[in-house]
Amino acid sequence: LFVAIKGLSVDGHAFIKDVISKGAAGVVTEKAVDVQNEVAVIEVDDSRDALALMSAAFYRDPSKKLSLIGITGTNGKTTTSYITKNILEVWGKKVGLLGTVQYIVANKILPASHTTPESLDLQGYLREMVDNNIEYGVIEVSSHALALKRVKGCSFRVAVFTNFSQDHLDFHGTMEDYFAAKAMLFDYLGKDDYAVLNWDDPMVRSLAEKLNCHCITCGLERGAMLRAKNITDNRQQTTDNRQQWGLSFMIQTPEDEFLVRSELIGRNNIYNILMSAGAAYALGVSREAIIEGIRTVKPIEGRLEKIDAGQNFLCIVDYAHTEDALKKLIEEARLITGGKIITVFGCGGDRDRTKRPKMGVVASDLSDFVVITSDNPRIEEPSEIIKDIIKWIKKDNYIIEPDRAKAIEKAISIAKTGDTLLIAGKGHENYQEIKGIRYPFSDKEVFKKIIQNAKW
Repeated sequence: LFVAIKGLSVDGHAFIKDVISKGAAGVVTEKAVDVQNEVAVIEVDDSRDALALMSAAFYRDPSKKLSLIGITGTNGKTTTSYITKNILEVWGKKVGLLGTVQYIVANKILPASHTTPESLDLQGYLREMVDNNIEYGVIEVSSHALALKRVKGCSFRVAVFTNFSQDHLDFHGTMEDYFAAKAMLFDYLGKDDYAVLNWDDPMVRSLAEKLNCHCITCGLERGAMLRAKNITDNRQQTTDNRQQWGLSFMIQTPEDEFLVRSELIGRNNIYNILMSAGAAYALGVSREAIIEGIRTVKPIEGRLEKIDAGQNFLCIVDYAHTEDALKKLIEEARLITGGKIITVFGCGGDRDRTKRPKMGVVASDLSDFVVITSDNPRIEEPSEIIKDIIKWIKKDNYIIEPDRAKAIEKAISIAKTGDTLLIAGKGHENYQEIKGIRYPFSDKEVFKKIIQNAKW
């Protein structure tokens, strides 16, 4: 069965006659087609919608046999998903995970093709979880996935909304449409299911009164159902680059309050921990499992990840690729940096162009020095992307180096004892996409190789 889908650059309807000649038994289409009774033709209003529902039915509705936790939001999805997974495993449950970094299904760890898999693949992974007696599935749900109906046909037990800020306007067009896409996740909840919302984010909070389900709010501000109090951020950078990292705070619930500790650092991770605790609270997880799950979760690859190759300054690799995420990353670094902050970053090609100059201003204003470079330029010219980035910068505290490896090398040559080098934008990614080709590239490995070759 061939499902013809109109994509962003290619229309699947153009291939109908070709796939029939190759043996397709039938086609699903949004347009009337003349195939002279060669095969069955099913005409639908929305092919993506139909594919998602058919996929769920084909795999016998696996989401109904799982407790499915969907996590959306501009930033924090990945970290929140890993904390949630760890809490559930400490509670003694078998858990699968699908997200930006990897897919964890039964005993397999697979590279992620999308943050949220296409509907046919998604349902296949969920069926594999069910067949392997996995009880809980944690899924990062992107705005693209929601707009493109990838999770249609899924039954969610809990839906989490971490935060909301600008991204993906190349796809959604406006902030209003972007938010509406994110909010679609909550359409998949029934009245007995749970929404977990960031109380401190005004846009996310606005959903609370509109939902026909149980609602758990999390935040630092008064009024949140789960509230973080008495926060201690245990961070100290010593001259020999040894680190004391971690967070500790009280979580206040309607019933009681308890102390949590974590190796993770930064204000963002206070919220990620809270949102994970909120999801666990909704599922009835024991207080002890929540505490231990938070305590034992390890830093996530490419998320505020400290890279130690023997250098005399701190290096952090982070996935920050939005204005808000970059701002928070640099602000967090400032809290632990006695010296200067040097930031290496670029912006992705064929993506939201309006965020580029905003990110340039944030990097220049908050860093001591910036090396502006390429991210994943895709089919765009790096020089054109960089022109957009520097458009609004007023300060002269930056240089341009389009070659990302050379940019990292230049930043290393500038860094001194007590400084912090931030390499932002790609995080866990092990490739750089240029002109449609993905070349092997890891910020972490490039940094380590340069340091080792320099015999630091």
